[in-house]
Amino acid sequence: MSKILASIKNISEAKILIDTEIDIIDLKDPSNGALGKLENNDIKDIINFIDKKKLTSSTIGDLPNNKDLISEIVGELSNTDVDFIKIGVYENNYINTLSKIKSCKKLIAVFFADKFLPTNEEILILKKSGFSGVMIDTSNKNSGNLFNHVSDIDVHNFILNAKNLNLLTGIAGSINSSHINQIVKLNPNYMGFRGALCEDKKMRSSKISATNVNNIVNLVKISKNVIINA
Repeated sequence: MSKILASIKNISEAKILIDTEIDIIDLKDPSNGALGKLENNDIKDIINFIDKKKLTSSTIGDLPNNKDLISEIVGELSNTDVDFIKIGVYENNYINTLSKIKSCKKLIAVFFADKFLPTNEEILILKKSGFSGVMIDTSNKNSGNLFNHVSDIDVHNFILNAKNLNLLTGIAGSINSSHINQIVKLNPNYMGFRGALCEDKKMRSSKISATNVNNIVNLVKISKNVIINA
């Protein structure tokens, strides 16, 4: 059943999540694009604080389709204790570039529902090149949530194709409490939240609220129990 990923922007938010039932703490700068990257020193401080009590992931930033630049940032993150490195795929041409990126960490390709979803062949290219997983997100946070751009069938097929290749799967993209039942039924490995956890749910850059985190965790639990007992 789906686990929960929560994106944080600083160590203060890590302290809020460390004793919760969040499964993955994701390091990201929400004020700097869809996959905004935190400063390396901040990443290291947060990872040291978490101290392997949770799985962690980090974004590399919204980078152009440039192998050398992507490799450089992936290399920097590979030298930290982060578990997963998330890399955005902003157009089809990125697929060939990312297939050349190597790391000792688990690489996750992030596709954007408001741009395009990959074909089975494109997912297979990433699998063969060593990627550990794929996610769907949204790039323009002002253009609605994930399901404003793709259907349940689109997401189901994406997840099924990836799981058939033994890839991890994730769903994010301005999803909130109203989407939890829908996502639990689709059964990705992870569902990712940021805005829904914030004090001001309409501002992704506002501070994470412990109350909102616990509400999301409890709603996911309830939804899972309903499906298991159905």
